[in-house]
Amino acid sequence: MFGNDRPVELEIGAGDGSFILQYASQNPDRNFFAVERLYGRLRKIDRKARIAGITNLRGMRIEAGYLMERMIAPASLSAVHVYFPDPWPKRRHWKHRLIQDAFAPLVHRALAAEGVLYLRTDHTDYFDQMKRVMSRAQGFEAVEAPASLLAIRTDFERDFNARGIPSQVATYRKVQTATPCTNPA
Repeated sequence: MFGNDRPVELEIGAGDGSFILQYASQNPDRNFFAVERLYGRLRKIDRKARIAGITNLRGMRIEAGYLMERMIAPASLSAVHVYFPDPWPKRRHWKHRLIQDAFAPLVHRALAAEGVLYLRTDHTDYFDQMKRVMSRAQGFEAVEAPASLLAIRTDFERDFNARGIPSQVATYRKVQTATPCTNPA
């Protein structure tokens, strides 16, 4: 897809592209893949990337769960970014949230060794759920996000922060889990 062997990072729910466009332009030594369900948003991201001369960014209109489960090769991503996903605030809708127990193993499979999952939200209840999911997930450790990455804010984030709503951030690195020895020598 990119014609090179640079590390690939995925943003799920790229929205208007405010994060991925900045990040891709600042990191020409990496490839970026933006996923969004709304076609109009992807067209805007593509147009902005072309105008800015960003050549290390591709986009796809697809459901994130399907992509992660069926289309991402194992150990192929250096990072997954999920920023301000739909919080589905009503309890009866929580089943539609992206970050659930079934999501963590899909991310773990997709990440290369030492790969990182970056999460941000403004929704406290959803953030608590994200942390619970990741605390139960096998093969991840909580780490600090780099300040340079945190400095790049989405349009949603800037809007929320301007209204006094803080961003809540969590970062998890893939770790190798010990496998039992089946043939002791």
